[in-house]
Amino acid sequence: MMHKVMLIDDDVPMLKVLRQMIDWESLNLHIVGTTYSSAKALHMFKETAPDIVITDIGLPQTNGIELAAAFARMQPDIRVIFLTCHEDFHYAQSAVRLNADDYLLKDQLTEEQLEQSLRKSIRLLKAKATRIDHETSNYNSELFKQGLFQRVIDGVHPETTLGYAAQLGISWGYPWFMLGIVHLNYSPYEQLYDQSDLSLILYAIYNIAAELSASYEGITPFMEQDHLAVLYNYRLNLANNANQHFHKYLQDLRWRCSQFIKVRLSTVAVTDKMLVQSIGPVYHSMVHRKNEFYESDELTVSEINRFAQNLFLPSPQGFLDPYKPELERALLKNDIDAVRRAVANVGKAAQEQRIEPGEFARDVSYLLRSIEMMFGSPNSDEAFYFYLSSARTLRDAMDLAGNKLVRIAQNRQGPSPAVREPKLQVIQQYIDRHLSENITSIDMARYLFLNPSYFSRYFKRLTGINFTDYVHQYKMKIAAKMLTTSSQTLESLAMGLGYSDRTYFSKVFKKYIGMTPSDYKTRHSVGR
Repeated sequence: MMHKVMLIDDDVPMLKVLRQMIDWESLNLHIVGTTYSSAKALHMFKETAPDIVITDIGLPQTNGIELAAAFARMQPDIRVIFLTCHEDFHYAQSAVRLNADDYLLKDQLTEEQLEQSLRKSIRLLKAKATRIDHETSNYNSELFKQGLFQRVIDGVHPETTLGYAAQLGISWGYPWFMLGIVHLNYSPYEQLYDQSDLSLILYAIYNIAAELSASYEGITPFMEQDHLAVLYNYRLNLANNANQHFHKYLQDLRWRCSQFIKVRLSTVAVTDKMLVQSIGPVYHSMVHRKNEFYESDELTVSEINRFAQNLFLPSPQGFLDPYKPELERALLKNDIDAVRRAVANVGKAAQEQRIEPGEFARDVSYLLRSIEMMFGSPNSDEAFYFYLSSARTLRDAMDLAGNKLVRIAQNRQGPSPAVREPKLQVIQQYIDRHLSENITSIDMARYLFLNPSYFSRYFKRLTGINFTDYVHQYKMKIAAKMLTTSSQTLESLAMGLGYSDRTYFSKVFKKYIGMTPSDYKTRHSVGR
């Protein structure tokens, strides 16, 4: 029997690598679709109804775990294989309640590993008529629970919502609710984990929260895309301090996560009594407005009306310009203490002026990118800029910025010997001769007469990044220069660099340069 396979990865070269790696037909497998877009993946899934999906976890917008959840809702028997860039999955089995068949590391992926994973999926497909997975039933219960929270924030009629909760075994028998939002602090996180681990770590936090809630009456945690929401259903009772009960739960959760998975959390709690139908607007305000930004990691709000107040001010034009010379001098001297002091001054100024958090993160990002360019930093780590824009507190944002600048200072100790390796020159020449092509690590390995797996490991040791990132980064530097010196259309420029799809080209450009091609061209023109 021929089984249908769908491939999803936001790096188009990786899709080509997967197609080239094995003889799919010999395994009775037929690739019915490939895409780099999670939105297109959902549409393609409905059209092609694949039996097996191979997807990258670290997709933008909707990640691979969320896609797998959507696929399972449409087709419960779907088999899923995850691709990732990170090696440490000691927590994966307990953290992810998905019926996933395997986790494959991109940089170490071999033909044998891919075939082994696919054979496992095929065996499970053949056994689906007689096998009922306990993990699958657990996962489905989590989907129903997510549906309950969606009803709450959508403001579905209270009786309907409470009845739905009762069907799931969640007893909300009292009229009043408190609400908590739990976010991850990224400055400690980036020291231990990769961005591709983010969904797994959030699931781990959720599992700890769910296990802990069994010891706290009335408390129900919910897993959302990048945070946890916690509802506390309670009654007014002079004998019991509801506020204290809720705070103790959140403090216990913070402590357990710091001990078990070494992460730091920030929490915002609304202790003003709310009816179930009033939770939605408060929740949306808490998520979209970083009310806690200039507070501590543990903020309590006793009045709902506080979320309706405008707590922040716009960022003045050129707000961070006075701090750039101070930072540059500190970096030139490799004075880490001076770097930290300058960063602290930036944070102090932002707090005194109550700069709107999103605008502040944007300004800090522009400042750091310009410093990176000045000091010739070889790798612009886009995960860092994602963390910075997502930081919920000033402390987290400033810790991130400080760590980034320290890394730049440390990298100034001398050029990496890898750039002088003759082999890299050969690789560079090959890329230059094939700029208009979609080059993969397999293509490069064949040219060098090397095993593809060995070449991937060798190149990562040589440069510090994988081959796909290196090619994208190199092409985007060329694109940035041509945008300001050439009269070519964007479509022509993209085609000349091997990107047949303008949307994909723009997405890759933004990932490595930090803004869209049109924004880059506009800003450069203004700068001139």
